[in-house]
Amino acid sequence: MQTDAIEQIKDKIDIVELVRQYVPNLKRAGKLYKACCPFHHEKTPSFTCSSEKGLYYCFGCQEGGNIFNFVMKMENLSFREALEKLADMAGVELEPAKLLTAEEQRRATARKLLDFARSYYHKNLLSRAGEGARTYVKSRNLTKETCEQFELGLSPNAGVLVEAAQKAGYTQDNLKDAGLCVQTERGLREYFRNRLMFPIWNQRGETVGFGGRILGEGEPKYLNSPETILFNKSHVLYGLNFAGPVIRKADRAVLLEGYMDVIGCHQAGVAYTVAPLGTSFGEDHAKLLKRYTQNVIVLFDPDEAGLKAALRAALILTEAGLFVKVASLPDGLDPDEYIAQYGKESFEDILNHAQDLMAFAAQRQLALHPAPLSAQAKTQMVTELTQIIAKQPDAIVRREWVKYVAEMLNVDEPLVQQRLTQTLRTATPSARFSPARKPGIIRADQATNVPSAEEDLLAWILKNPQYTVLCSQLSAQDFSSPALWEIFQAIVKTHMQYPQADNLIEQTAQALPTQKNEIVKLALLPTPDDFDPARDIAACAAKLEQAGLQRQLQKLTQQMKSYGTGNVPPDVFQTYMQLQQKLKKYRG
Repeated sequence: MQTDAIEQIKDKIDIVELVRQYVPNLKRAGKLYKACCPFHHEKTPSFTCSSEKGLYYCFGCQEGGNIFNFVMKMENLSFREALEKLADMAGVELEPAKLLTAEEQRRATARKLLDFARSYYHKNLLSRAGEGARTYVKSRNLTKETCEQFELGLSPNAGVLVEAAQKAGYTQDNLKDAGLCVQTERGLREYFRNRLMFPIWNQRGETVGFGGRILGEGEPKYLNSPETILFNKSHVLYGLNFAGPVIRKADRAVLLEGYMDVIGCHQAGVAYTVAPLGTSFGEDHAKLLKRYTQNVIVLFDPDEAGLKAALRAALILTEAGLFVKVASLPDGLDPDEYIAQYGKESFEDILNHAQDLMAFAAQRQLALHPAPLSAQAKTQMVTELTQIIAKQPDAIVRREWVKYVAEMLNVDEPLVQQRLTQTLRTATPSARFSPARKPGIIRADQATNVPSAEEDLLAWILKNPQYTVLCSQLSAQDFSSPALWEIFQAIVKTHMQYPQADNLIEQTAQALPTQKNEIVKLALLPTPDDFDPARDIAACAAKLEQAGLQRQLQKLTQQMKSYGTGNVPPDVFQTYMQLQQKLKKYRG
């Protein structure tokens, strides 16, 4: 059964080792492992995972789950796709999929159609009709072997892909799903016409879209596939499917501007190079690169637009926790042009002497303020540069940058540090992690922080379900959070149904799917060093009961006031006295 395969995969794949492939800086913190979250930007680690429980959770963005949830989120996969990927990693054989969901079928069909189009375009480039495009390719010094590796192609001006795809069994809806056609007033029209085609692969080597360079006159010069069920250009770096293993081995990546830059570098043997897809470099790109290395060199055109783009990309990479340098080529040459003229060794020598980000930014500022520098110019430069320093999450590097700016501008270091402190204070705070509290021993006379106590109780019985009997007196009125009461009921019910089960956490999450992330979070909350399950669960349950009684009493007191003196109904007064009697055991 597929369920058996899922359990085998869980047994064979340690979630910590899996996560570390995507989050290299994952570090042990007691029984858990922590890192900055790969799903959102943060400077303080809030992402945790546990080998013992096979779960991860981010206290910043509230994402959590098991190995399948993690891969689905990281790779933008369906469950079946994640299952197949992890089964392959674990060496577990799966049963053939009996029935795909409608969404899975759409994605599978789109993938097959994109592979069909890739082959179609490539054959067209090699045909008689592709002679002009092949001439352009040769002018860019690309070899036949390189064209084969990157499967360059040609989309004909006549627009005959639709006919070929329909003959192969694909529908118009399939073509639109894959981003190969668009609906116009005149009918279905191919998205790419008369363009040199660059297949776009994701990091797993799956075709997700295309880029096309116009051949002849026309705009835009480069055109990417539209957003589809498979393609989001903010989540893809061109060439990463080839560059990934090389980046890991070299422990550095070079970020270039476009397709031809990457292809030319790979042809020359500089295969740790990638590029965004004709769009601004973003946080998701940085997260993607961070899976492979901590070191990135940004190499954009040396004109003003290129320098601005380089600085922007470098800052995004820095905020994501990577160490960044910036390089530029002389004479305005593209990487492939430079390598053709001066060779691979000279190109790599430029990369090896790339500037530290702060040195690059400081030189940019010096170019804007002619010497000798006035006091006003120094003030402006310190302000600009501390904005950059503030984005550096590493405290040691931040300190070195402060020292560098002070020495370069001949300004006292404490003054630069003071300006940095002001910048950090006024900057918009990003989502930060509040470290998980150390719950401590719960006493029955504590009446504050009840929601925390409710979370503690649920966390403790998730790990020690045999003690749920100590909570049998609790009711919905004892929980200030209806959601936590719902989870409590699900835990108790699941444990009663499967008293011997060792996967209570996942079974509870399955019983209450809308609360899955909260359940995972509770499962990963730490317990005190001197935690005693029987003592502390009983004490915590007593605290919740006391707080529940106090809430009821407060509500009833308000109700009695509304009746006025002497007009309180006997049954209301009797309930009031009963609540007071119950609370006596906590007050004594």
